Amino acid sequence: MTRAEIFSLIQGAGMIPVPVSREGDAEEVLNYFEGELKGFLTAAKAIGSTAVFVMEQPLEEDHFYYQYEDDLDEEEDDDDDEDEEEIEEIDLATVLPSLSSYKRRLGETYSFFMMAKGGADNLCLFYYPEWVDDFEDEIEQAEGLAMLTRHRKKGP
Repeated sequence: MTRAEIFSLIQGAGMIPVPVSREGDAEEVLNYFEGELKGFLTAAKAIGSTAVFVMEQPLEEDHFYYQYEDDLDEEEDDDDDEDEEEIEEIDLATVLPSLSSYKRRLGETYSFFMMAKGGADNLCLFYYPEWVDDFEDEIEQAEGLAMLTRHRKKGP
């Protein structure tokens, strides 16, 4: 039976299918809604929720920095904890100047985490404003360029 067929059977029984993925320990499982905000709200109502908890995450300066901690040599990992303070980082806008245009969005909401409680269960959704996909693509590209540049400087 396919997903569409299962959903059709559920709807035929007068219920709303709620696509989720689960994360967490058995005692602290969170059901992450797999869909758009409108569907999340419909599903939240269907599980009996009368409120949605909303947490906002603003875009911060830290989003623009990359730490080279993944590139550390094994020898460096064995040193004292003092060396952890010396982890190199780089402003990714210096690697990919187009990222600078996103700095005007500092303080704006970068993501929303929503949770609806209904009965003995919950339903969660991460929601991102439209511009975040492009921003994350550029961040990923800049991180790749930063790592490549660093490896070239270190040599073989």
